[in-house]
Amino acid sequence: MKPIAVIGLLLLLLTGCEQYGNEELGDSVELTYKIATTSLPTRSSVSENPTTPSQWSQAERAADGRYIYALSVYILNDNKQIVATQENIPVGNEATEVIVTFDKSYNLKRGIYTIMAVANHTSHTIDNTTYNSGLNGAWQSADYQSLMNNAINAHSTHNLSPHNVMQPLSMMQTIELHAGNNVLSGELVRTFARLRIEVKNNSGTLPLNIDALTFSNNFTQKQAYVFDDGSDRKYFGTTGAPLSTSQLAIQPFTNDAKSIEALTSAVVFDSYLLESKLQENDYYKYTLNLSYEGTTPTYSFEPVWTAINNVNNMNVGDESYFLLYNSNRKRYLSAETDKVETATLSTSSATVATDHVWQLVPTGSNNIYYILNVESGLYMQNPTNSAISLGATPVPFTFATKTSGKSTYITIRGNNNSYAYVGNSNASYAVTGYSSNSNSGVYFTLYKVNKDITSTGSNYISYDTPIILTTIDPVTQQSSPTRAIKRNDFINVLVTVSYNATAGKIDFHVEDWTQKGGSVEFD
Repeated sequence: MKPIAVIGLLLLLLTGCEQYGNEELGDSVELTYKIATTSLPTRSSVSENPTTPSQWSQAERAADGRYIYALSVYILNDNKQIVATQENIPVGNEATEVIVTFDKSYNLKRGIYTIMAVANHTSHTIDNTTYNSGLNGAWQSADYQSLMNNAINAHSTHNLSPHNVMQPLSMMQTIELHAGNNVLSGELVRTFARLRIEVKNNSGTLPLNIDALTFSNNFTQKQAYVFDDGSDRKYFGTTGAPLSTSQLAIQPFTNDAKSIEALTSAVVFDSYLLESKLQENDYYKYTLNLSYEGTTPTYSFEPVWTAINNVNNMNVGDESYFLLYNSNRKRYLSAETDKVETATLSTSSATVATDHVWQLVPTGSNNIYYILNVESGLYMQNPTNSAISLGATPVPFTFATKTSGKSTYITIRGNNNSYAYVGNSNASYAVTGYSSNSNSGVYFTLYKVNKDITSTGSNYISYDTPIILTTIDPVTQQSSPTRAIKRNDFINVLVTVSYNATAGKIDFHVEDWTQKGGSVEFD
């Protein structure tokens, strides 16, 4: 994103004396100070809330910090003494550029200086409405310490910065003045951050209900300094949880449960916050109380008792289910907690339990599949000497046709080149691995299983686990917990939610926001 403001410093006609230090430069010294905002921000990649800033009134846009309504500029020497000042410069509505000239009467001297500029730090009337500056008291500028003590407040109980208050813009920069023309630049940045949370309902049919949105009490400070000198002095330590339902937010969370239709999205919260910094081993957390309410189908799994002994007859599609029958041991593979076992079934059965049913999930390679157990929702893992376990990570298995005498069978081999094997040691029929396909314990016959809906019933499922605010590092592209919310940050969070009817659970994905280091633009 672009910086919201660029400050150019032009030192014109710096001629005459060539002395160093804070010496007189001569009679013709003038300083022209140019403060210009950049072009208006572009739309964010995350969709806008129903009331977009482009539809706000002139007064509401003042709070966003995109325009300069009042300006003060201070020049301090290396002893932090104010040597030149222009305060409360009147600026026309929606100005994007201000020129401030310090002529030779200011008697500027060569050396190291600090430029301190602040905009929108006084009350201002727009469209016959007077908007306060959000300061903690009147603006103080008697000396350097007074400037540094100026602070802004969040709302005392809602713990956010009201959208109808003019938030100050500030800059603090060290410069060195030389003889001749001097050109420098810097940023005039917002003294607050912005947090926006959007939720997208990826369910194909069901509306998503959001019953509540809450934040941990470390999300925002109650007070912050206007000027940032790069130290931790700006962190007061008193923090609070933003009230999501506050009408002072740009987009408050509605008091009633918010419903998002299938395959649509909505901004559920958008607000200004004061910056904050976490203590060690702490996290920013927000909680969305999510729920789906609809119908859930009940399925039956009906085997087709026609033996499949050749991979060419398997006909595996996007959703294909099978019984895996070991021909020699006359036992079917089944799931037991976190491992594969065996069981006996009657070939006259019209339906089978889901712990015996395995879905073959195509990998994109011919005759290579992931083997997913329907009951547990876990995948068959690589065969080992001790057991074949079940796990959440899919493992590819190669299915191949094996001829033994006049009969054909199917072998199932993991990507570790070990075959699924059913033994009969001590009548335990353990399911382990075997190094070759020469043993009849690795011969399988498959039976197709049809999945049919038998009934539908009402369903209500919810999710309310706190989510940790995370950031993508722009250099490494690694995601990690956010450690600080900085002024001028635009925290843009997208939470994608879906409902897995087969597994009966809510799935969600959070799109991390990218740390911009205080150089951002707001919509």
